[in-house]
Amino acid sequence: MESAEMKEKFDVAVIGGGPAGSSAAITAARLGFNVLLLEAGSFPRQKVCGEFVSGEALSILAELIEERQFADAPRISRARIFVEEACATLPVAPPAASISRYNLDAALYKACALAGCVVRDRTRAQSAAPSHNGFVIRLESGEIFARAVINATGRWSNLVKRVPTTEQFIGLKGHFLEPNFSETCDLYFFGGGYCGVQPIGNGLVNAAAMVNPSVAKNLTSVFALNRDLKERSRRWKAAGDLISTAPLIFRAPMTSSDGMLLVGDAAAFLDPFAGDGISIALHSGRMAAGALGPFLLGTRTLDDAISRYDREYRRLIHPALNAAKRLRTLQRLPAGLRAAAVASLNIPLLARTAVRTTRVRSASLRTA
Repeated sequence: MESAEMKEKFDVAVIGGGPAGSSAAITAARLGFNVLLLEAGSFPRQKVCGEFVSGEALSILAELIEERQFADAPRISRARIFVEEACATLPVAPPAASISRYNLDAALYKACALAGCVVRDRTRAQSAAPSHNGFVIRLESGEIFARAVINATGRWSNLVKRVPTTEQFIGLKGHFLEPNFSETCDLYFFGGGYCGVQPIGNGLVNAAAMVNPSVAKNLTSVFALNRDLKERSRRWKAAGDLISTAPLIFRAPMTSSDGMLLVGDAAAFLDPFAGDGISIALHSGRMAAGALGPFLLGTRTLDDAISRYDREYRRLIHPALNAAKRLRTLQRLPAGLRAAAVASLNIPLLARTAVRTTRVRSASLRTA
């Protein structure tokens, strides 16, 4: 085995090239650090996702990539919730954008290289272990050394040990042609899950569902579980392959593991109906890179960086996670109570509160 002196050396290794990893890598590179971004797969690629980019996320996205790339993306200023016999309309302010993950992830990954990061796709990190003054990351082709590691490998990370949980769902997604589509984000709830539908441009809508596998295992079955969705989907024509992912698991948030900072879904999985998952990914990546800045400059310890990131995460992101968790309990209510709860969201104050509490609080990048 080659000696530590012969390994490639980096200030920061970011493992995982999705929105959270790209945000972390770009931020760290712009702070002047030598950054390696490792991605097990390649881009562009489809991803099971609602493709809802909240207004809070758009400000960070504009800092990471050229804003004009998605200037024509459909804007979403209203959301509708359908459950049993009830329907509620909620304002979305600031307006969100509907951006395909196929395009978004590829644009962010490209921006990493433009920012000066060393980017390597089709390169899986098999392990990352603390070593003298840093971490040794083992790849199939050898080992590299990094002073700090940001883990953005998602909810199934092979680099983090977690306690198994029994609450698991599957994710389903497809693009469909729809005549006269609504320019809203529509959420259709049913016993055991829900399906979100929104326009993505060019006459297409994205349908993404999270469902208990005992209830349904494909989108066709999902569409039949809500009266309004069943009727609407009759007009649809599939455009492209349908994709799925499993399991979707809700766990208590973790901000670090074995000295690595966790970002995006590796830290916590936000219930997709809240519509702020991409925002949390972008925010957490930027926060983690900023927290590591003083450590990499030699003015703070790694433990200080971990503590600072954890504090910021709890202050800015935990409230949104907790609010989404509380709203998710509505799915377990009897049908009549569920419908009454949704109908109450037509009260403007309650509607604004429901949207606001599930949004990440934005914060300026701090590195001091």
